[in-house]
Amino acid sequence: MSKKHLTYDDRLAIQAGLQRGLKVARIAKQIGKDRSTVGREIRAHRRLVASSGGNSCVHRESCSRIPSCRTQCHRGKRQCQSACGGCNEGCSDYQEQFCPDYEKSPFVCNGCEKRMRCRLRRMLYDAKNAQERYESTLSQTRRGISLTESELNQINEILSPLIKQGHSIPVICERYRDQLPVSDRTIYSYVDAGLLDARNIDLRRKLRRPERKKSGPVLRVDRRCHQGRTYEEYLEYMSRNPDAMVSQMDSVVLHKGGQTLLTILFTNCDLQLMYLRERNTAASVTEIFADLRRRLGGKGFCTLFQVILTDRGSEFTDPVRIEGSEAEGKGQCRVFYCEPMNSNQKSSCERNHELIRYIIPKNKAKEAYTEEEIKRMMNHINSYPRKKWNGQAPIDLFMKIYGEETATLLGLEKIQPDSICLTPALLK
Repeated sequence: MSKKHLTYDDRLAIQAGLQRGLKVARIAKQIGKDRSTVGREIRAHRRLVASSGGNSCVHRESCSRIPSCRTQCHRGKRQCQSACGGCNEGCSDYQEQFCPDYEKSPFVCNGCEKRMRCRLRRMLYDAKNAQERYESTLSQTRRGISLTESELNQINEILSPLIKQGHSIPVICERYRDQLPVSDRTIYSYVDAGLLDARNIDLRRKLRRPERKKSGPVLRVDRRCHQGRTYEEYLEYMSRNPDAMVSQMDSVVLHKGGQTLLTILFTNCDLQLMYLRERNTAASVTEIFADLRRRLGGKGFCTLFQVILTDRGSEFTDPVRIEGSEAEGKGQCRVFYCEPMNSNQKSSCERNHELIRYIIPKNKAKEAYTEEEIKRMMNHINSYPRKKWNGQAPIDLFMKIYGEETATLLGLEKIQPDSICLTPALLK
């Protein structure tokens, strides 16, 4: 009887079969697994890698800009006879071409005879990498908790007031056993992780215990939310929809277990929206998107938010409500996730956070911030000119693309260059 999960030996056998150019059905028969199981494994753990060089633009055969490239080549080439690899970096009309063979068995380039001379990026399957990603995914799913936001709020409403009145957790749990779906020990973990209003300082005996260096549980609304929304699927989607507007989303924690910023950066102008949340939960994120829909309207929202790329934080585990529920207009945008521990895949958003830390240094945040203060910081940062945009500020570019009315609906306001402050003094 075969095991439910693929083993490392199975993955090595899959890689060996792919190297020999075998189809998925043949590989599945050799390792005694179902064909669909092997197909899902390959598609889930394959990855795009750099090509051997050359131009990979879809227009390379019919490019009309080659004559001007010969005299203005940013790589210094003057005798270029055809579109070269430099177009991948310097041409505004560049659109990457992807191999259509990715969509049919065996879904990768491991055994392709043209692989070494192909100018396109290659989709490869590596057993070691696949095993590491599988183990990482398995670990993440076991770390989460299975409560919904409403169930957690119910626990919070029962426990937190009594804990702050000096009651112990075991006594409260004994009294409200029929209303609490978790054990005493689990509640201690929730308090330690900052998921409740009550804190460790409210637990007298907890203060005597040495602090554990173990991360607490996280609340995931949907543990399988990443399926169909991986980074590889993001790349595939963008290859089919190259004109789609991409936003990068992240969180900036001001106080552990407390105030947190939601940041949304528009990659076509580097303007970053910032919203203050009292708790870093999935509900706080979806509430902000519901408010954006109300303010912008359906058409305005779809213009700004078409593709959203974010990390795998627990606050982003309700993508269906971010994309739009049935009541709000299902499918208004698409949410995709970076690979675990690969925040560089949304590097523009991460770089912009450096400006936030100029104003609110890490571990030096004041006790509490107001929405007006965060709005002021957002406008100062977005009004700061960037060398990347030839001295223009993100807010200037945003208004040129989307208009002043849209900027006003989002609370954006231009700050004059001489008045911009990017130090902690701005919020003092």
